[in-house]
Amino acid sequence: MLRIELIERLRRQVYGGFPSDDASITDNLVNKWIIDGCALAAKQNYKENYQLEGVGVVNNSFYSTFKGIAITEDERNLYKFTLPTLPLGIGSTDGVSRVVFKSSDNSISYPAILLSEMQVGIQRSMRPVQNKITCYPEGGTMFIITPVDVTGYTASVTLISAGDDTDLNSVLNVPNDYISTIVEYCKAQLAFERNQPVNAANDGQDAIRTT
Repeated sequence: MLRIELIERLRRQVYGGFPSDDASITDNLVNKWIIDGCALAAKQNYKENYQLEGVGVVNNSFYSTFKGIAITEDERNLYKFTLPTLPLGIGSTDGVSRVVFKSSDNSISYPAILLSEMQVGIQRSMRPVQNKITCYPEGGTMFIITPVDVTGYTASVTLISAGDDTDLNSVLNVPNDYISTIVEYCKAQLAFERNQPVNAANDGQDAIRTT
């Protein structure tokens, strides 16, 4: 499903038909709520997989790969790059599933070893894994621990994401059976916003007056 298709469905449900051109609930506003709804759907999938299979995982349909990310040096033997979106708070590092590096001649490294925050605290006392690079996410940044200068490389990262939320015509990476989770969440938020009374008197007071 395209992102714009879900946006149109949600706006029609909220307005009970085709919204007018001056509708306050715009495509971009609905898109922002869809981002939150996709995170809720991924967490729901994680819980259901744990209940059914006894293993907490998120279905592959929720993951997206972003390529060509520039890497910069942070300090000695520590490099970093900015993640395209904040990883979900699922598991220790389950929000990000894979990080690889590509050289200028298109050679691709083995996937890096992702460390949890607790493992980072003892990383220096751990025996290094041969031919492997370790890294760990912190907020919207991925840190890379390696003595090799990787600033000449680019990073490819695979993480839980509903796709490119900056492009309304992009494909929404969510299985069809979880679209209803997103719809119910967005409908509640958008209906709540639309039903708020409007302050009809611009008198500097924050009390809402509808007449």
